[in-house]
Amino acid sequence: MKNLHILIVLILPLIGFGQVFDALSNPKISVDIKHPPGLGLKIDKVVFNPATGNCSNQIIDGLITDFISNNVEVIDRVNLQTILAEQNFNLSGYVDQNTAISIGKMIGPSAMITIKILKCSTDVKNNLYVDEKKYNSKTKKKYIARAYIARTTAYLKASIQTTDLTTGRIFASRVLEYSPSKENKSYNGIPEAPDKFDVQELAFSKFVLDVHKMFFSWIESADLHFMDSKKGGLRDAFKALKQGEIEKALELSKRNLEFCKNNPEIKDKTLAHAYYNLGMMFFIKNEYGNAINLFKESQKLRKGQITKDAIDECQRAQKLAEEMKRVDDNADLEIQKIKTANEEAKKEQVKNTVTNDDVISMTEQKLPTALIMQKIKTSSCNFNVSTDELIK
Repeated sequence: MKNLHILIVLILPLIGFGQVFDALSNPKISVDIKHPPGLGLKIDKVVFNPATGNCSNQIIDGLITDFISNNVEVIDRVNLQTILAEQNFNLSGYVDQNTAISIGKMIGPSAMITIKILKCSTDVKNNLYVDEKKYNSKTKKKYIARAYIARTTAYLKASIQTTDLTTGRIFASRVLEYSPSKENKSYNGIPEAPDKFDVQELAFSKFVLDVHKMFFSWIESADLHFMDSKKGGLRDAFKALKQGEIEKALELSKRNLEFCKNNPEIKDKTLAHAYYNLGMMFFIKNEYGNAINLFKESQKLRKGQITKDAIDECQRAQKLAEEMKRVDDNADLEIQKIKTANEEAKKEQVKNTVTNDDVISMTEQKLPTALIMQKIKTSSCNFNVSTDELIK
């Protein structure tokens, strides 16, 4: 039993070293993971309610640019006010459900975004310093040098409300807050502070990015290993992948796995790497189920953090893909609902439209002339005023 304990103690460090060696000796690749829109919806048209607060114009302009670049029709604050004015409709601040539905009837299916800037300011501190330990290579002595720091910080706090103008339902109401800073350092007196507008732009950009993630899908890159050992031909697959030849790398990885499985001279380590590489290729092609199965086969042969990380990232990507599909399905359903509603509205409009035959029928039924005139004045009309029809 004592000898068994000694053997276990000797083997465990070797297993750990093997995992570390894999991480150090094999390159990393970036795998794209697609995130669905944070709000779980797709939109084709947005309305920007006039924003309030300091810096609101810069922020709204940034959002409009982002929406337009993502092929979303934008009705900005100026055009919105023009539309509302034509209907004798005033709007300011957040909107209630009835108001939202009324606006939606004017401009069609869309979402209204209302921004309120709660705080937008900058702070400059140029009286900061820090004492740093330095080393003089000539005198070979350590010394203390005082570094003077000028730091500029921007503070941005804004609320965003998103309202469905078809139903009046509020999708989201959130408060976002940022405080980026930049600093300059000098060992010879107080330096000039970073420009406050440059630092403010950092806050604005972060806000626009977070709003973008609410409305649009976005890509995150995960850095994962790819095995490029000469054994089993793994390096050939990596070379193809590095050159952007995805299909070639996939085919080579399939061949590598078959070769390793059928060659008795191949050790479990190389076979595990072959399983792992093919799993990684399926991961790259968004075939998450196949990828996870292959990663698990690799894990059976050679447990390690590299494979565990790949499984975790792949499972996360799979869940996000499922959520993205739900978003797409819901968007298709909403489009169909809108299409059906429009068709029903057209049928109802045709049904309620007064024609020549309606006037003749009402006259034959001896309805009062005043009532017939009132019906014409208050209804949609489609009259044929040709001579023959007028005589009829």
